[in-house]
Formats: sequence, structure tokens, C-alpha cells
Amino acid sequence: MEGNPSREIGNPGEIGREMAHGEKTLQVFCIGTADTKLDELRFLYDRLRSDLDVFSKGSSIKVKVTIVDVSTGQKAIAGVKDIPFVSRDAVLSCYPEAEGHLFYKLPDDRGKAVAIMSMGLECFLKKAYEDEILVGAIGLGGSGGTSLIASALRSLPLGVPKIIVSTVASGQTGPYIGTSDLVLFPSVVDICGINSVSQVVLSNAGAAAAGMIIGRLLIKADAYGEMAEKPTVGITMFGVTTPCVTAVKEKLMNEGYETLVFHATGVGGKAMEDLVRGGFIQGVLDITTTEVADYIVGGVMACDSSRFDVMIEKKVPLVLSVGALDMVNLGAKHTIPPAFENRKIYIHNDQNGVSALDAPGKPFYDLQATCSLIDELDKLVDKNEERQVRSYPYHINDPAFADILVDSFLEISTKFSSMASPQLRAPHGQKKGLDNEVDISEVKFLDDKALWKAPLDFPDANPETLLRTLGILNQLKQQINNGVPIIGAGAGTGISAKFEEVGGVDLIVLYNSGRFRMAGRGSLAGLLPFADANGVVLEMANEVLPVVKGVPVLAGVCATDPFRQMDQFLKQLEAIGFCGVQNFPTVGLFDGNFRQNLEETGMGYSLEVEMIHKAHRLGLLTTPYAFNINEAIAMAKAGASIIVAHMGLTTSGSIGAQTAITLDDSVALVQAIADAALSINPNVIVLCHGGPISGPREAEFVLKSTKGVHGFYGASSLERLPVEQAITNTVKEYKSISIKRD
Repeated sequence: MEGNPSREIGNPGEIGREMAHGEKTLQVFCIGTADTKLDELRFLYDRLRSDLDVFSKGSSIKVKVTIVDVSTGQKAIAGVKDIPFVSRDAVLSCYPEAEGHLFYKLPDDRGKAVAIMSMGLECFLKKAYEDEILVGAIGLGGSGGTSLIASALRSLPLGVPKIIVSTVASGQTGPYIGTSDLVLFPSVVDICGINSVSQVVLSNAGAAAAGMIIGRLLIKADAYGEMAEKPTVGITMFGVTTPCVTAVKEKLMNEGYETLVFHATGVGGKAMEDLVRGGFIQGVLDITTTEVADYIVGGVMACDSSRFDVMIEKKVPLVLSVGALDMVNLGAKHTIPPAFENRKIYIHNDQNGVSALDAPGKPFYDLQATCSLIDELDKLVDKNEERQVRSYPYHINDPAFADILVDSFLEISTKFSSMASPQLRAPHGQKKGLDNEVDISEVKFLDDKALWKAPLDFPDANPETLLRTLGILNQLKQQINNGVPIIGAGAGTGISAKFEEVGGVDLIVLYNSGRFRMAGRGSLAGLLPFADANGVVLEMANEVLPVVKGVPVLAGVCATDPFRQMDQFLKQLEAIGFCGVQNFPTVGLFDGNFRQNLEETGMGYSLEVEMIHKAHRLGLLTTPYAFNINEAIAMAKAGASIIVAHMGLTTSGSIGAQTAITLDDSVALVQAIADAALSINPNVIVLCHGGPISGPREAEFVLKSTKGVHGFYGASSLERLPVEQAITNTVKEYKSISIKRD
């Protein structure tokens, strides 16, 4: 006899009743179309029940299996002998429009019938879950059955075991799985009877489901509770933003947050937003927004037009970045549309045709494109006190940028009580409000009571200038990471600059002393009233800038010049083509009463600090000289990118200084300056310069004897001394020629 009404169960509430004890029995539903797949459902039921018994042996867990019929054909199955069974009529009774009807007739149209049955199954499962009896579900079917069952199973909460043995498990599964944790199990053969292959597949599927269910039930509740107490943050990631996300994840975990990372493949972003909507995620670091680029251009990993909406609706703390917006993901190379054939193409793997990094030297590095992106974001985003656009001179995978992302998130999340946690703290040195900039002229040096955060915003920056600075710093930091020192050089002539570049120098600085030096005068001539120091630099630009092809060229600025409007002069230097500035001529080379008088009469070092701060706000590269700890701290607070520890006038050569500190004393002073600067900004680059550090061997000695010093800056040592030696030796060689003939 096929039917057994006594085993038929009418609604979810009846399923879990234990009449003897009045308790609910935990249930697993085995779902399929009993009119066409009854033999397979029976086999799966037997395997699942057997595996549940084996896996739960030794525990008090009791789980029963029930077959749920979702047939949509003409043939109705009333029940199955000796097997708990929910008929399709019982499922349909949960369909909203069937309320009050004993039997609901499905329409003849198969598509409509499947949609109604799927909705009825969804309501049925929801009721069983709410009654706390449903602990898992497994279905089986072809394409139609998979579509019907998958839609209902997707509605179950994350973590509830849900499996479908399906004939379409190896195809385009996105429409079936969506953003859920539904597992599709390939049937290999069609689900049409029990045979040697289907036995193996169904047995494995049953064992997998049983393992998931019992394993989940055996986990102690307090293990979930401990994790549930932690605020949860969603983070988006791509392969090309992995270093950044990894660092952010670690920092957030140290702050007491649980983190969920989503692969930004279109589905990943949707999955994150679904969890935000469901309350599983209380904050978002949307670092990798590449799905938007695919949406706009037509890539294969696109989001939809609702991207970001749920975060705004739910008012969760949100920090967005532009990770991987430099690319669009398409299919294999032969599938790329003709419109993109002339674009930069990077083969990532056989399934993903376009992917790359935009760091210097990488395939997609394009400073102009990045500038355009930043500029457009700044124009289009409606900014207010709670929504801001900030730019920083770092590559997205720089450790410093990960610090900024986390600090920004913590800053925002402190305003949301729902994000509070016992370990939550404000960013180190954070001042009230969102503006972290400080007027450096109002703070005395070495004020250990002041909480400082190195200014990182660039409110006056031209996007192209800022991105150029970012690119320079990225290249320098990569070089440091590779163990190669940063070498900067002064240039007083075009020929000097040209061959410093040929030799591989990293930075070139023009200032008035270079002209005096190469005219055979001592460098200190640049500090005396022999010419307009800033005017000389403008003249030198015409000689040097045209012959330097790629190395950044910086201007030496006399910040104490009383006849220059410094804001306008810095913009003039930027417009000419200088990449940054250095404070020279500098009062740092003066000491004694004369230096004290300069400070007292408003022509002191603080003007140089102020100039560096203004240049920093403009997005220019800043590489100031510092002569002691106080000056290093002041320049770091001003936002200096590179601090040059100055040991005084260079010794050696025909017009070099004779009075200087020893090389050993230089090591101690360079280290002290580096430590002071790094205590304010751990990401600042430190170079050494001057005094007894007059050649490669002396520079190597200092670099190997110090920590946190990244290279050497030379002026006389990289221009005057090589010229003196080369010309002297070359002339001697000529003079050694004998004109006597045998």
C-alpha cells in the first residue's frame, strides 16, 4: 500500500510533538517531488536517519527525519508507509492565499504551480524554524525541483544546514544559491531511480547533512554566545587588496571585533548587504568597491543599482575605499568586447581576464586616471559633518593606510552605541571632531602633554599633485622594503642633475647653494646676502627641469624670506613642475647669539616648519632638514614625508668645512633625530646628511649603525666632491702623457 494516512503530518506544529513528555522533537526535512522522486526520497531518508543515529551515538541528541512532498503534478501522494510524511496539501496550507482552504488547487500552468509551491514551502519551513524544531533540510531534484526547493531553503537563516542533490549543481549556480550558505551536491547522473552511481551520491549527501546537523548541535551554546557578544564588521576584499584587508582584519580583532570578509565578486557584496539587513553585521569597511566598476562597464562581477543602500538605510558605521576600482573583470580573453581591445589587459587566470594593481611599476599604474577618480569622487559626493571624502598619500596596501582605515572606522563607530564593546577605544591621539589638523604654530616643541596625530589630510591639494606624491612615496617605500637605500642629491647645474639621474638617484633638490658651490664658493654663501635665494631657484628650474626625465625634483625654499607670499610662492613652484620642497637656506645652520636673535625677531626655524606644513596641505612632497630632536618633532608634526638629519656643513674637499662633529657622534645624533621623528609619525622616511658623512663609506657606516634611517642625502658629497675629484684626476692623467719620442 503506497499511502499511510496515519503517518501523514498536517502542519509544522504537529511535526515536533513528543506526546509522552510534551516536548518538541528536532526534525530534519527530506524534500522532493514524491510523485516522481519517491524511490530516491526513501533511499535518502534511510541513509540520513542511519547516519544521524551513528553520529549522535553517546549523546542525548535525538533527531527525526521527515519526508516533505512538494509535487506539482496531478498525482498526489497521501503518505508513505512507516515514514513520517508531510503531504503537498499540508505544505500548501501554509501558502498565504490558501489560508482558510482545506485543499488548495494548484494552477495548471507548471511555472505558476512551481512558484506557489515554493512559496508554500518557504512559509512551512519558516514556521518550523520559528517553532524551534527545524535543524536542517536536504532536498533533491532536477532543474525544476532545484529551483523550487532552493528558493525556500535560501530563506532559512545562515548556519542552518541546507543541501540539495541536484542535476544542475555544476552549472551556473548563482540563481539557485544567491547569497545564502545553501550547498548544491552534484548528482552526476539524472535523479531517475536508484543505481550504482546514485546510491553513492545520495549516501554521501545524507552523511554530509547528518554530519552538519549533529556537529552543529554538539557545539555548546556558550561557544556561539562568546562570538555573539563581539560586534561584527563586514569587510570586502579582492586578491589585489588582500594585504590591506588582512592588516585591517587583524587590527579590528585586536580591538574586540569579529570580522567577516567577503570576496567582491558581485555575489560577495550582496551577501554582505544581506547580513547587514538581517542584523548579523553592525559595521562595514567596504574597502574593495570594484563591483561598482563592473556594474558601470558591464563586467562579470557586477553589483546592482542598490549597492550601499542597505548600509545607509540601517545607519551602520561605514568606511568606503576605492579598492580595485582601477579594473573591470571580464571573462576569458577571447570574450572581451571589441570596445576594450585597446585597453590594458592583464590575464589573471583562465576564468578572469582583467585584473591588476595600480602601484608604480604594475600593469595598471595610471596616475592621471587615479587623479580623475579622486577628483570626481570629491566633486560628486555630497559632503557634510557625517560624510567626508579624505585622500591620503599611500597605496591601498600600505600598512599606514590600513591604520587610517581602522582609525576612521573606530572614530565613526564611537558614535554608534550598538557598536560599543568592552575593548573599544578611540584612535590614538584622536581629538574631538573629524578634523585632525593642528595649527603647528600654536604648539611649543616637545610639549609632551599634547596628544598629536600627524596631519594626513590635504585640504588644499590638487588631486594630480597629491597622487604624484603618493606615487613617489610608494616607490621609495618599496625600495626600502627591498633593502635598497634612498639616495637624494643636490644639483647646482643641469649637467649635475642629468647624470645624477643616470646614476640612479631617487630625489634631486635645487637650491641656491648649489649654484654657489658649483661656482667654486662654499655652500654657506647661500646663507649670506649675495642673491635672492628663492629667485635663484626659479632661475635654476629653467636649466634643470627640462633635462630631468623621471626623478622627482624639489625646490629649496627660503621660508624666512620677508618679501615672498609663501602660499602663492609654493603654488608657483608646483605650477612650474617641482614635486616638493626642502627648507633651504635654513637658519638651522646658525647657532649662538645670532640664531637666538633670529628667533626673537620673527625670522626663526618656526617659519620653516610653517612652510613645510603649508606645502604638505598642498599635497607636495616635503623633505625638510632637522638639526636636533626638537626640530625633528616639529617637522613630523607639520606632516613632513621625509626628514633629513643634518649634521652640519660637509667636510672634505677644497672648500669643505674643517670643523665638524665626529662620525661616531653623528651616529648618535642621527639616531636621536630618527627616533624623535618616528615617535610622531611611524611612517616618516629618515635620511642622513652632512658633516663627516662625506662619502659612500661614511654613509654606509651611519646607515648600518642606526635603526630606522633609510638612506642618505648628499649635496657637496654628490656634486662638488665628485667634480673636484674627477676633474683633478682627469687632468693629472692628461698631464702624465709623455710627448717624448724614441
